[in-house]
Amino acid sequence: MGVVIKNGRTRLRVAGGELLRERGRTTTAVPGPQIRSVEAEDGALTVLLFDPGEPPMTIRHRSPQVLAAFSEEIRAIRPGRPYEGARPPVRRETADPWPGRAARVRDFVTSAHPLLKAAAAYVVVGVPVVALIPVEPRGEAVGAWLAGGLGFGLFALWAKLVSLRTRWIVRFRGVTVRADPPDRVGGTADTQPDYRYRFRALDGRLYEHTSLWASHNGEIRYDPQDPSRVVVPTRIMWLFVDVATLVAFGTPGSGLIGVWLDWAVRVPDALF
Repeated sequence: MGVVIKNGRTRLRVAGGELLRERGRTTTAVPGPQIRSVEAEDGALTVLLFDPGEPPMTIRHRSPQVLAAFSEEIRAIRPGRPYEGARPPVRRETADPWPGRAARVRDFVTSAHPLLKAAAAYVVVGVPVVALIPVEPRGEAVGAWLAGGLGFGLFALWAKLVSLRTRWIVRFRGVTVRADPPDRVGGTADTQPDYRYRFRALDGRLYEHTSLWASHNGEIRYDPQDPSRVVVPTRIMWLFVDVATLVAFGTPGSGLIGVWLDWAVRVPDALF
């Protein structure tokens, strides 16, 4: 069943034929053959071990059903017949704190979405700046930092909705090609179908791209370095999507960024 019992910082679970107790960076692993018995009494489980140097393990939980299920998992890892030979000992392992955290930071930096990275950088850099730079009044600095974060977020959301980055890349290094007439996919009586385009790139390979929009001239433009970046020329997108999202997100974001910039330009005067 994979029951996990949490008591404060302590987590208990059964995995790989062992009873694991994790607390902070220390993990105690009790192999199944090392378990003598499991006794239930007064809302707690007591696990007795064969090793005389190991004290009994007491496991508490407010739910009798959870304790009953967990006790069955513990009993299931005990040998079904008398164990022969030396029993595997109880192990205690302490994880090294820095490499694990460094690996998580590295994974975040390499795999996180660019907007999430930018938000993290804004918080990490912005909080010390607001706290240490003596620009008066202090409340204005905090307000400007919050307004800037919200402004950059709204502007980034607008750029994401209208695929601004893709458009700029395709605009400067893109290649325009004639695409086959698109296939209409999905859609119902109440919804607009998608359009699936097939086009041949300069390398001779055939690619597909699905868009919400129909090309007004039968052409599409793609990035030769990454053919998944495609722009479908259409006036409808500009008229109805770009303008609407600009009014809803881009313009307010730009205004909030202006509040932040007004505060930022006064920072050198306060320092020098």
